Amino acid sequence: MIEIIEQAKEGLPLDDIFIIDSHCHMGYWHNFNVPENSAEGMLKSMDTLGINIACTTAHSSIGPNYKYGNDMVIDAVLKYPDRFVGYVTISPHYPEDIKNEMERCFSIPGMRGIKLHPSSHRCPIDYKNYHIVYNTADEMHYPVLIHVFSRGDVAIIDKLASEYMGAQFIMGHAGGEIRAMEDAVDVVNRHDNVYVDLAFSNPFEGNVEWFVKEMGSKKVLFGSDMPFYDPRPTFGRVAMSDISLEEKKDVFGLNMKKLLML
Repeated sequence: MIEIIEQAKEGLPLDDIFIIDSHCHMGYWHNFNVPENSAEGMLKSMDTLGINIACTTAHSSIGPNYKYGNDMVIDAVLKYPDRFVGYVTISPHYPEDIKNEMERCFSIPGMRGIKLHPSSHRCPIDYKNYHIVYNTADEMHYPVLIHVFSRGDVAIIDKLASEYMGAQFIMGHAGGEIRAMEDAVDVVNRHDNVYVDLAFSNPFEGNVEWFVKEMGSKKVLFGSDMPFYDPRPTFGRVAMSDISLEEKKDVFGLNMKKLLML
């Protein structure tokens, strides 16, 4: 435990801990400086910290062009199969193409999850066309990472988790807002197939310890929002958190490894 904390303080990679970043992006984002946003740039950050695998969707996928973004992720997965796992992202505004795009992307080894960003899509999480995705995730038992950023969003996840029990729902940003995070704890504790990631846009002191205490270490996933955000702050919050070594191993990578069936 002390060794991990000291390694993190000294800026050394945690090479003895298996680490999966469950919440990553790739490429440029409008009106936002995103340095080192290529696969190669992300690998630099990953190697600095000792992150073994990054689960990623492209910014383009959740923005203007999901096919362009999915192709960017596929290129990274094929070029660096041991370092990247790809999320397939679709647009609910093109329902006639959702199944085709998922089949196209899932034919590629290393594409093993789904990412939805209802806020960017300007649709509610339970919008009718998203259910095409949830049916697929339910059948394939794949993780679905969803941008969740309000109490209303968390309430919808609660409902979906009961309806699609084979799908594994990851609440991105753990609900985003502090009251939504409290609701997220309750939802996770009600469902075996719901998780939170730690890609906090609004972090609070002690939040890692609080989540582990309230829901257990098996339902919390390390996620940084890299390269949209630098991964080091979230990484440091986990590495130096006041939880046990085994709990840190769960959060850093073992939980996501199980979800990805690696």
